[in-house]
Amino acid sequence: MNFSQKLGIFCLIVITCVYVYFSFFAKNGFNFERQTVKENTETTVDSPIDTETDQKEDIKKHEIKNVKIFITDSNGKLRSVNRKCDTAIEKSCFAFAIKELIQAPTKWEKSKGLSSEIPAGTKVLSIREGANNILIDLSPAFESGGGAESTYIRVNQIIKTSLANTKQPVFLYINGKQANVIGGEGIMVKQPLNERSLDD
Repeated sequence: MNFSQKLGIFCLIVITCVYVYFSFFAKNGFNFERQTVKENTETTVDSPIDTETDQKEDIKKHEIKNVKIFITDSNGKLRSVNRKCDTAIEKSCFAFAIKELIQAPTKWEKSKGLSSEIPAGTKVLSIREGANNILIDLSPAFESGGGAESTYIRVNQIIKTSLANTKQPVFLYINGKQANVIGGEGIMVKQPLNERSLDD
């Protein structure tokens, strides 16, 4: 074997080695695999869940508040009963209390001798809660029937229920007009509503 043949074989070996190196050991080989492993590792890491914060938000959304409404006992005297106001459902617990008063008593309360002087046909037309006062507007049925004593008690039910559930001044309206005189007997009502609203 002469020198030129040896040189040709040597060059062929070098070319083969270079080809093998770039085919199997270049960065598209080992380095690519390392990047793939790194990416997979990063995507499988889960961020921690703050369960305590989620629970607090859930509790806040479903806070239950006690409100008081006033109805009459078997002796005709006013007494308070509780209602549960879910703040996740009700926009205003004050409005909820007034609506519950108009609908009271429940079947269970009736079985215990409790009743209400508010006429059955009475409806809440609106309850407007402003920054400085609250306006309760009831339908004309609130004034109907029962005589002076019944009218006095039903107005007192509104007064006591209002005072038990807000510190803001509350005004009573009947069919869109401020109710300074109520019923055929002309019961005078001083407004805003307070404990002395029905005093002569």
